[in-house]
Amino acid sequence: MCGRDHRVVSSIVAILSLARVGPTLADGSAVTRSAPGERNKPTKPWLALTDYPRPPAPDTGWGIHDNPNCMWVPSDPDSFFKELKGKYGFSWFKVLACGANKIEVVKACRRQGVEPVVRIYADRPTPFYPREGEEEKEFRRLVGAYVKAGARYIESGNEPNLSLEWAAGEWDKPDRTDRVCRQWLRVRPMIVEEGGIPVFYAMSVGGEDKRSAGEWWLDCFETFKTWGKIEEAFAGTAFGVHLGTANHPLDYPFDAKRNMPHATRAERIDSLMKNNTCYLGVELLIHLMGQYLPHPIPILSTEGGTFPDNQDDKNYPKITPELHRDYNMGIFERFNPRHPEYWGDPLFAQMSWIHHTDSGIFAIDSWFDNPKYGRMPILDALEKAEKFDRGTIFRK
Repeated sequence: MCGRDHRVVSSIVAILSLARVGPTLADGSAVTRSAPGERNKPTKPWLALTDYPRPPAPDTGWGIHDNPNCMWVPSDPDSFFKELKGKYGFSWFKVLACGANKIEVVKACRRQGVEPVVRIYADRPTPFYPREGEEEKEFRRLVGAYVKAGARYIESGNEPNLSLEWAAGEWDKPDRTDRVCRQWLRVRPMIVEEGGIPVFYAMSVGGEDKRSAGEWWLDCFETFKTWGKIEEAFAGTAFGVHLGTANHPLDYPFDAKRNMPHATRAERIDSLMKNNTCYLGVELLIHLMGQYLPHPIPILSTEGGTFPDNQDDKNYPKITPELHRDYNMGIFERFNPRHPEYWGDPLFAQMSWIHHTDSGIFAIDSWFDNPKYGRMPILDALEKAEKFDRGTIFRK
């Protein structure tokens, strides 16, 4: 916890809750906007949101995650991505790469107007990947190869708030947050030097050390601030997240069932810090960025969404195929800047879990060829949906 106890966390949250954070969304939540012509133009090394790459129009912000078996590749990558964008409106794709096996996939992504976000897979990457020596050389080579193929955004790790993502024997050592932050400061320049945009480690919504994703975000921001490393850590980068609803409605915890639909600003932040098992966790992250960063950076949700059969919270219904459709479409619809409950400019994309997998524990999460439900209703809804271009707000 970076040497801080829960009382210190609580005091920081109280200060953040009362802070002025700028414009608000239609539902009262904060949004850090970075529209063309803004007064507070970033100076190098910081970038405006308009300066970050995005896919060609229409950029819906909608995306889907690769098969979690990183060895899988589509038989005809160009046809695969042409259908994803043309038929379903997906303009982003999370690529899970085992070594260099997805180079042609990334090239096809780029040819078909889909923005790839590449995670270079490593087993238990925290807190060392890539280690000095041959592993670092190979990592740099892979980043350079994927950038040359057309990737811009690169992930080098995954969910460091889970023990299964840590090297053997490392999770139980003290100062987890410090070690994650040190790892980031080491790997970030490697990605930049090879031409990529580093994506900060996405947290699981629920961690194993009694800290939520939101508390991990706060602890990381505080750590970099204490070290005087905010600029070194975040200028020119993107922020990875795994935003998901569990089986909660999109407005949880401010839905009518929780009796908080009219929560004050301070109550919203306090509630979201205590419980981010909801898509509105993005509101908390935008708020934290407003407090710790001089300018917002893109938020890329590289997993998440709503999963079939989820019932983590017994107070809410189990996710049926119909709720899976409604919640995921609700998430996507709020990427439209014209939507009254627009998520905000910093949230660039939602790459939902998952396109498909043929077997294993994740098969039930498949949107395509689901082993229990077949063709998920979300796909019919996507075919009929408006393919708006949120990129219009970023044009200079």
